[in-house]
Amino acid sequence: MPSTAQPLLTSVPCRYLLKRHALERAGKTAVIDGVTGEAISYGELHERVMRMAGWLASHGIVTGDRVACLALNSKAYTEFFLALASIGAVLVPLNIRHAASELRFIIEDAGARACFSCGQLAPLAEAALDGNATVQLKILHGPSREGWTDFSNLTAAGNPARGMEPSVSGESLFMLLYTSGTTGKPKGCMIPQRTWTGYAANMAACFGMGETDVYLAFLPYFHVAGFGTALSQLILGGTIVTAPLADPKLFYRLIAEHRVSIVFLVPGISAAFIADESRAATDTSSLRTFISGAGVEKLELVDAVEAQLGAKYYGIYGQTEAGGKVTWADSRMLRDDPTTYGHVMPFCDYMLADNDDHDVPPGAIGELCVRSSTVMLGYWNHPAATAETLKNDWHHTGDLFVQLANGQVKMVDRKKYLIKTGGENVYPQEVEQVLLRHEAVADAAVIGIPDERWGEAVKAFIVLKPGRELTRAAIADWVGAHIAGYKKPRHVEFVAALPRNASGKVVKADLVTRPVDG
Repeated sequence: MPSTAQPLLTSVPCRYLLKRHALERAGKTAVIDGVTGEAISYGELHERVMRMAGWLASHGIVTGDRVACLALNSKAYTEFFLALASIGAVLVPLNIRHAASELRFIIEDAGARACFSCGQLAPLAEAALDGNATVQLKILHGPSREGWTDFSNLTAAGNPARGMEPSVSGESLFMLLYTSGTTGKPKGCMIPQRTWTGYAANMAACFGMGETDVYLAFLPYFHVAGFGTALSQLILGGTIVTAPLADPKLFYRLIAEHRVSIVFLVPGISAAFIADESRAATDTSSLRTFISGAGVEKLELVDAVEAQLGAKYYGIYGQTEAGGKVTWADSRMLRDDPTTYGHVMPFCDYMLADNDDHDVPPGAIGELCVRSSTVMLGYWNHPAATAETLKNDWHHTGDLFVQLANGQVKMVDRKKYLIKTGGENVYPQEVEQVLLRHEAVADAAVIGIPDERWGEAVKAFIVLKPGRELTRAAIADWVGAHIAGYKKPRHVEFVAALPRNASGKVVKADLVTRPVDG
């Protein structure tokens, strides 16, 4: 073998690790579709993926080509992204909750040459592709639709099988995962194949994930946590059961039917899952690991998970640019301090830095900076933003932390006022821009406030133009008509003026201290 100075996790593409399972555990179940019940073994998965790769290559999709995907989690979607990994094509997973205009921007920014969708989301995909000149190939998993190629064509027996593209390595770009920026326009995080092998190593080390586990793959593939946890389970030789939408009753049925051992839910869904009446009638004895947020969930939820489900609770903090999970805390740590974010992932170097990228003294607040095989390559077509975020060979999370005496870390603030609600990222400026486009709005500011169900909720402060009136519901409807629904303000406060400093910037620290009254 040729020598290499790269660490193993950097040099090995994630798709290669899956190929091993076709040799070592060909008959083991790899993927179960939670809706159709269809199951596929590792041997079958490998064969189907090679035929898909051959079909894609014969239809002009080559290494480096971007392929947009707007679909619900399914066995078919899983097979498709593995085929892209084989030929070195670049997956561009799209948020199914975005409006067509938001999706259109991402598709065009990525320069996608093809699009994959499912029947339920095909109308939204068509709206997003309206007027697009770069997408030449459209593939649909679902009822036939004019202008779309049927997904079954990709796995036809006559398709020439195509193995791993020799040029594909751990450094090969595998995904453009878009995340909102402070300007309100999303940026594509360039995620290489090595990210997922590093992600899997952390899953195995911190949560004991392995080949005997069955993971309920509900978190959507357009989220770094949803994609990374599902692919990690496959890299480690276990089984995933796909679920398309947040449905506690479906979750409980799949847990009992397929003996699911690991679930990963986000704040806002976790509590509803525990409270659902289906729990009492379901055998959850197979569950051993329950993952949700660290520092944001109430201790009552931790207790309920362990007492009522019999699973161990873990909380995590993560970020798309960092390639997923950055810290982890188990229930013992959280009971000692419900606000802790736990320890930084073991295969990750980190520091808490001042503005000059020097370590802050013990107990002082600093920006969490990390180095890891999971960290992105940079932002797509944003060299200045890449240089700023990855300066001095560290990824700068933009989040402020403090190191506790016991070695754990705790977040104390967010540099960029990011709002995290129900597992989704919302940047206030994007919502503010929409609000300011309303003819009755003179000024607006948006912040995140604590929310028992969702972790955080969006709150808007509105200054109306003289003589104009608006209801809170009308404001929420206006936002929802222009951007994703989860970005709508759950709380609205009408004010005479916004607090501003001498340079004209809104002093959001003053707004955060105001009582929640609507």
